[in-house]
Amino acid sequence: MPFPFKRSRQQEPAAFPRSILDAVKAFYATERREPQYKPKNRDDRKPAAHSTRPRHQHHATHTRAPARRAHRITQLPTEVLAHIFVLGAEEDVMFPVIISHVCRAWRYIALHTPALWRRITLDGSLTMWSQRIHRAKACSLDIQLAPLIAMSHLAYYNYVQLCMHVVLPYIHRWRSLEVRFVGYAPFLWNAALSGCCGHSSAIEAPALRELTLVYPENDDTKEYLLFNGYAPRLRRATIQGIRLAWSPSLFENLTYLDYTHHGFTRGAQAASEVLYMLQVSAGLEELRLAFPWRGDTASRYALSASFSRTVHLPRLRKLALHVGGPDIPPALTYTLPHLSLPVLRSLYLVSHPTPRHVQHMDTTFSHLRTVLKALPRLPALSLLHVAHGWLEERFLASLLSLLPYPGMPHLTLTLEGPHVTHAFLCYALRGAGRKLRGLALVRCEKLTAEGVVDVLNRLSGTHLQTATHVFPAISALYIRDCAGLDWRSLQWLGTVGIMLKVWEGGHEVDLRYAKAKRTRFP
Repeated sequence: MPFPFKRSRQQEPAAFPRSILDAVKAFYATERREPQYKPKNRDDRKPAAHSTRPRHQHHATHTRAPARRAHRITQLPTEVLAHIFVLGAEEDVMFPVIISHVCRAWRYIALHTPALWRRITLDGSLTMWSQRIHRAKACSLDIQLAPLIAMSHLAYYNYVQLCMHVVLPYIHRWRSLEVRFVGYAPFLWNAALSGCCGHSSAIEAPALRELTLVYPENDDTKEYLLFNGYAPRLRRATIQGIRLAWSPSLFENLTYLDYTHHGFTRGAQAASEVLYMLQVSAGLEELRLAFPWRGDTASRYALSASFSRTVHLPRLRKLALHVGGPDIPPALTYTLPHLSLPVLRSLYLVSHPTPRHVQHMDTTFSHLRTVLKALPRLPALSLLHVAHGWLEERFLASLLSLLPYPGMPHLTLTLEGPHVTHAFLCYALRGAGRKLRGLALVRCEKLTAEGVVDVLNRLSGTHLQTATHVFPAISALYIRDCAGLDWRSLQWLGTVGIMLKVWEGGHEVDLRYAKAKRTRFP
């Protein structure tokens, strides 16, 4: 039976327009939702039949969880984030694997950045490295053979061959090759480099920029011609314990060379080999040269014209002469007279530190006078670093006197080792006051602050503590890890125009927050 009372349609409110409804729907549709991983409340999981509270009360007490703010790193452009990942991969070889497991976005960026996977460090996980080569796509590769020790000779040989077999098909993509061997096993260079030698265009390395081959205990005298003599982009080379055919098409574009002679030849013959290498690589800008010690007698130190030409190095700015034995190798005294170094700025005379149990003995080299006669002219030298076995008073004083004086202080002298004492400085620097611009003291354990002040007074010709208008002989003093030197009592040097910088434990000390001592030495 129909209801007798009916409302007329004219009394009903007008329906909302569609635009208002769309706006309301859009408002609720754009509300932030709760994270999907958050579990539901227990009240929400209960069935409606077992709920004791009214529905409207249940919804009234329900509160929405605050939305998480996105980290600012997610706002970086993809290109910037990929570049940061590439820089991190240069420090840690497993960095690409770590970042690819952080989130989906980072994994997508990692998998689509070929340069992130270019570093290949060959070890036992050859399957993983093969996959990384595949992810690098057409990008150039940095190959590194990780050394192992606890293996038999035959197993070591087979291991090296297997590792190199993985990367040899991609030799045209090599950007750098680093092979270092620790310990001894026969014919390791043959196992590592046999696939790189020959006369075929398939083994050429057109993208190679850096080459590192180090095996100090090598006894294989075989000479190797690498990459069919073709690596036009090669700029840096570190060679030790291997005999290479120094082809001009391979090494003529070098700008950096760290070369330790293989030791299979000695004396004048070894010097002739090195001079020929330097003649081929005449564009060097930085050179580190070392000869192994073979127990040569004094008769081998005679200077002779073993090489008829003078090797001109017009771009060489930094030269380091390293001695690893108890005395200067004769091959070094044969090499130095034939060098022309017109623009050399930095000269490093270094050797191994003296063991503590023999520091009370005289461990300076006995043939330093021969080196002094063999040194070429150094008209542009501005930095001289002398360390350990090279620290002999008469040698250093004579060397400083031979350096030209351009009319103003220009030389920064660095002395490293426990041989540096107050008496040493007074004798070695007695005639070099007008040439010195700065003095650096590194690990000079026997030197005291009183001795340093006395040396500065001698160089300046006056007492810096009492003089008012003085012009000190040097403008900078650098102190690094000198245990017996109280540098806090030297902070007043800044008032007389001497800049003081101090390093402790490898970090520079901020002198603005260091407590200075007011006492000045009489």
